Amino acid sequence: MAQKAPSRFSVFPYSLFLVLMFCLSCADDKKEEIAVTFEEVDTAEIPADTVAAVAPGLALNNGVYFFHDKPFSGFIVEKYESGALKSVGSYYQGMQHGLTKTYYPNGNQKDVRSYRGNVGYGRHYGYWENGNMRFDFTYYHDKREGLQKQWYESGSPYAFLNFKDDQEHGMQQAWRENGKPYINYEARDGFRYGLQKSALCYTLKDEAVKLTVLK
Repeated sequence: MAQKAPSRFSVFPYSLFLVLMFCLSCADDKKEEIAVTFEEVDTAEIPADTVAAVAPGLALNNGVYFFHDKPFSGFIVEKYESGALKSVGSYYQGMQHGLTKTYYPNGNQKDVRSYRGNVGYGRHYGYWENGNMRFDFTYYHDKREGLQKQWYESGSPYAFLNFKDDQEHGMQQAWRENGKPYINYEARDGFRYGLQKSALCYTLKDEAVKLTVLK
C-alpha cells in the first residue's frame, strides 16, 4: 500500500509554531536591560577655582592638567571666539573628575560626560544641535556597561545595545532611518543569535565616542 504523503497542514503548523516561538523569545529578550548602578562621584574636594583653557601656565602632560607646574584642581572653561561657552569640566589633581559639559555655538547642550580619576564612569549623554537626543551611554571604569542607546538626528532610534564588562551581552538592536530593523540578535558567551546585516563598532573621534556601522 502506498504511503500517504504528509499533509501540508501537518507540516506548516509545526513550522509556524517554531517561528512563533522564536518571535516570542525575541519579544521577551527585547525587555531585557542590564541594570547598572554607580557610586556617586565625590567632588567635595574640588575647589571653585576656574581657569580658561587658554590660560598661560595651564598645560596638559600625559593626560594630566598642570597649572604653574602643579596638578590643577578646579574647573577648566573653554569658549568659542564669539565668547559663548564651549565647555566646562571639573578636575581634581589634574584629572577629569566629575562632569564635563559641552555646548553648541548657539548655547544648546551638546553633551554631558562623567569621569572619575580620568576615566569614564557613569552616564554619558548628548544631543543633536536641534535638541534631539543623540546618545545615552554608561561606562564603568572606561568600559561600556549596560544599555547603550543612540538616535538619528531626526529623533528615531539608531541602536540599542547591551554590554557587560565592555562585551556584547544580551539583545543588540539597530534600525535604519526609515525604522526598518537591520540588526536584532542576542549575544551570549561570545555567540550571536538572530538577524545580522551589518557589524557595529565604537570608535573614538575628537574625544567623543561614536557608534559606527560597518556595512
